[in-house]
Amino acid sequence: MSQRSSGPSEASKYPPTEFSLKYAKVLAPDGKLVGPDEVFGENGRFDKDVEEKTKLAFKVTMKKLEKYNTVSECNKEHLKTAKVDQIVECFPNTLLKLLPNTIQKTKWTKKSKDVVDWDTWWEMHEKILRPLRTQAESIGKWWDFTGKPNPGDEEITKSLQRLVTGVLTHPMTIGKVISAHTPKRKKDKPKSIHLVGTDTPEATMIYAGFYTEMLACNPLNPIKLTMVSPSAGNRQLAKDCSPSNPMLINDRCKLTAWDGLYHDFWERYILAKKVERPDVVMAIHPRLEGEFWGPTVDLLLDENIKVAFTAFNEEHFKQALERLDYVFAKYVFKGLNPWVSGHVKQTPHDPNMIWASNQYLIVFQGRTVDMKTLTLIEEPTEENLAEAEDEFERLLNEAS
Repeated sequence: MSQRSSGPSEASKYPPTEFSLKYAKVLAPDGKLVGPDEVFGENGRFDKDVEEKTKLAFKVTMKKLEKYNTVSECNKEHLKTAKVDQIVECFPNTLLKLLPNTIQKTKWTKKSKDVVDWDTWWEMHEKILRPLRTQAESIGKWWDFTGKPNPGDEEITKSLQRLVTGVLTHPMTIGKVISAHTPKRKKDKPKSIHLVGTDTPEATMIYAGFYTEMLACNPLNPIKLTMVSPSAGNRQLAKDCSPSNPMLINDRCKLTAWDGLYHDFWERYILAKKVERPDVVMAIHPRLEGEFWGPTVDLLLDENIKVAFTAFNEEHFKQALERLDYVFAKYVFKGLNPWVSGHVKQTPHDPNMIWASNQYLIVFQGRTVDMKTLTLIEEPTEENLAEAEDEFERLLNEAS
């Protein structure tokens, strides 16, 4: 499951979140962030006492962040952007109300295969950049309250862009995995993906409508999306769209969710042929050392299912590879993910643990070793593949 806080109380203790929740009515009185000149002063909405309390609250939050950000040789480069992002996170993110609607209404102007990283994605989304720049100007007007050097509107805009990638990294990574690692199908023939170990971030992707970017990555094929997890974040979806009652959340996307572990889901629904075998199974930040992942990974390897896992930093990536090497996983791809979140974070309990959602991607299918005979499974040579292609062509010609 994803690298995430253990619960709402812990998340709300994050200093920027605490500040944003408490002072939203001051900084964004009508649900839209405005400058201090509009809320304080002669014609402002609030008196001098509220202004002083707001200044003090900013200072206290900055002090908390100084303790939060322990600089080390490993993390000092990453903390340069993280510190700006943390201050930007203090401001009510009123853009989140606009973002889903804008995303859903924006059609890609490039072919999916040409959208290869965030730079090419942003080139198509000027409609999002415009309100980001406006938001950055408003945030810049408040910056003196923080007591920190103002990085300028351009840097604040870049910070907001990083926060947007943090929201959209899941649908873009999932969409590109479907595009690159599932069989090619004729137009309008659906592709199937099972998301395993899903929690609140994946549920948010559905509720907020950000899954439309996943569909944009696959313009020719509808998507059958199945989410399987025993987590609280998945539970409501499982009630709303169970395997016996899937939901058409878009004319190109059918959603199913199940509350439980994936190897149990496989036995109950796939072996019973109530749900078809997936084209790919995917998990965001799985902790493979956990007791529940072993049976699921073994099952997927034995069934020769294409699998994609993401990792949130290099250490997590190496730990995942170590586990997969142990069970002789046959890799299709392993390396950096171009759709990593630009929102880099530091873990408070370990200053050297820097992470970002979906930083690495691992794709594998089947094993390199036959577990019955413990012998290596030979890969077909180029000559074998050429012969197979010739034979396939011959059969096609005979059939026609």
